[in-house]
Amino acid sequence: RPLRKHPRELQIDLASLLSIDHVCEGCNKGEKCCCAMYEVCVTAAEMKRIIRVLPEATKFCSHLETGDGYDNVFEAVGQGLFAIDTTEDGLCLFAFRSKNKIRCSLHAAAASLGLPLEQVKPKACLLWPIMFSEGKELLSLTEDALSFSCNSKRGKTFCRLSPSLVEAISLVYGSGMGSALEREARKGCRGRITL
Repeated sequence: RPLRKHPRELQIDLASLLSIDHVCEGCNKGEKCCCAMYEVCVTAAEMKRIIRVLPEATKFCSHLETGDGYDNVFEAVGQGLFAIDTTEDGLCLFAFRSKNKIRCSLHAAAASLGLPLEQVKPKACLLWPIMFSEGKELLSLTEDALSFSCNSKRGKTFCRLSPSLVEAISLVYGSGMGSALEREARKGCRGRITL
């Protein structure tokens, strides 16, 4: 994939990203789950992309469908920014259970429709456990990343990023960015870098 448009300066806390392995296989009941721990906000453009796949997402989350259409799962929180609603127990409305694991209906809808994930899922969800700050964008590991079973601390210094983190960065910023980070890590960079 070609490199997507990204901020003029993208700062990356490479040391934090190199410190963990991340493998998402869905959360078991009772486990701490990213789908229930954060308020996920989307832009108007992301909201429109999600709305286009609601009919397919509803096949996995029947609660998204109402008698006369689809549930409004977005709440305006600022100019051009919308929060995805949650259930009473805090679980994202796009989450569903399959084989005793929590899964994402947007992820499943993208796979079912043959769409790239970045055309369906919000940026925040694609990048997690990487967090980003707006403006001069900074990518870093979320502070509580190691409290989730999908993340594990590496015992020694690695010169390669966890493949799933490279994939996430590539989905959001383009494969050129994922490759550039890999090169910097192999060169021995361990601090904050700017690409």
